[in-house]
Amino acid sequence: MKRLPTELKKQRGTLRKDRLNENEPKLPSVIPPIPTWLSEDGQKAFSELSTLLHDMSVLTQADELALTLLCDAYSEYKNSKEVVNQLGATMEVTSREGNSKSVIRPEVQIANQSFVRVFQLLKEFGLTPSSRAKVNAIENSVGTPDVKIENFFNSGE
Repeated sequence: MKRLPTELKKQRGTLRKDRLNENEPKLPSVIPPIPTWLSEDGQKAFSELSTLLHDMSVLTQADELALTLLCDAYSEYKNSKEVVNQLGATMEVTSREGNSKSVIRPEVQIANQSFVRVFQLLKEFGLTPSSRAKVNAIENSVGTPDVKIENFFNSGE
């Protein structure tokens, strides 16, 4: 079982003094700058998710790379799903002998692999229902994270 950050243990109500790491780095919750190399979809996701995670007090400067990877994987997933939705999950190919057969489009595999990465990183940030259920809300939350995350995933559709 992997160790959880102290802040997450506090929010979950599972922090115990005998298991407290006194030397754990303590970083303030900040919104890092949007990476310029992300695609347009990735930058939009980064902007929305960084605000959401900051409001939840779980985003620090140290989380910038993980958030960037999440947004990049989300952008890759969204783009590959658009291709699959438009062209279908399979395509016809013709062999050298002239035989035609149906094969799975490469974008299906890209979408599947991206989905796995997105889902794993969403759990790391507490952005799935089951992972969020383990975290207690913080009193100074600006908005309801459930509504914001729902709006994020429905805004592009």
